Amino acid sequence: MNREIMRENPMMNKFLIFILLPLIFLTGCWDLNENERMYYAFGAGVDFKDGQYEVTIQIISFSRVAKTEQFNQDVIQSQVTSATGNTIDEAFFELYHAIDERVFWGHFSLLIFSEGVLKQGAFDSVVNTITRFSDTRYRTWIYCTDEPLDQFLLALPLLKKSITLSKIGDPLNSYEQESFIQPIDLRNLIINLNEPSHEANIPYIKLREDWKTQKEPLSSIEFDGIGVVTPKEFKGFIKDDKANGLQWMSNKTIRAEITTSYEKDKYFSAILRNVNVNIVPIVKGNDVRFDINVGLTASLGSFEGDLTSDKIKELVKQTVKKEIEQTYQAALEMNADVFRLSEILYREDLKKWKEIQKDGRIELGEDSIRNINININKLTSGRKSFRDTIE
Repeated sequence: MNREIMRENPMMNKFLIFILLPLIFLTGCWDLNENERMYYAFGAGVDFKDGQYEVTIQIISFSRVAKTEQFNQDVIQSQVTSATGNTIDEAFFELYHAIDERVFWGHFSLLIFSEGVLKQGAFDSVVNTITRFSDTRYRTWIYCTDEPLDQFLLALPLLKKSITLSKIGDPLNSYEQESFIQPIDLRNLIINLNEPSHEANIPYIKLREDWKTQKEPLSSIEFDGIGVVTPKEFKGFIKDDKANGLQWMSNKTIRAEITTSYEKDKYFSAILRNVNVNIVPIVKGNDVRFDINVGLTASLGSFEGDLTSDKIKELVKQTVKKEIEQTYQAALEMNADVFRLSEILYREDLKKWKEIQKDGRIELGEDSIRNINININKLTSGRKSFRDTIE
């Protein structure tokens, strides 16, 4: 019956041939990239020395990513190599000369700038190159350092977990527990550089030989401050205790700690949460000053002896205020606006900002901060009193 219908309908025959003939050639996808024929770039570092750019690339294995079963601890998770060139692109293509397979950039997650490339003023050039890669994402985490780049790309997380869960590969996880330096991704970096004061704070990282195992000591990566950059200039690092004030000037701070003395050789620690910052510009003619209001909650941690709640609040306020002032002073010495006060005026009083700004920034001095007001919204001890547990 079907054959008779087909013989009686030659147009149907032509239609079927037209539909089926292309299927003969569709036996595969010509432009498909096979997973096993690609290497996956996860991190990179950029340096500048001897008049050339040096790019260090980190290739990782995904054999241990998102696996819950026991795996071989001796499996190599990453390999690192470097190449140089007169431009960033030339350095990348020098890398490709000695790589067996195609490099896939869709999982690229972190980029580290050396002090050398920052001082060279090539920061903007590197960012432009990375963002022009069609596969890269704006969720790439950005860091800076003055230590060898390859060591950060070889460092493994504790207990040899997946390298994608390292301190620099997944910074938000540990930031929830200790919010010292706020991570920044490529998207927010570009926003900060494009808006007043056209500066950005990049987390400064360093290595610590602070873990031991039955076999060998291990290195860990530590956030130890910031590097302050503009599109064309590197202003310097703010490290260690001088960077402490940054955590009290960010509404994204989740959990942080202070330790201060209250008697000779006696100290207490407090955990601070729910940081809420409000900066108010005070304009009088061409004189602009700022009132900084910080609200937070505190819970008492380690302490000795008897303490009253009023005493604790006062000491917490003094310590937080001192750390904000210390960080501001360190930034002032390098002519940096780490608290983005220029942007505050830009948002609140555009007319005045236009009158006094220069290259997107307003001039800051020793007295630009008029008041720092710290308010402890809630204080807890975790117990019923602020007395010693053992009398």
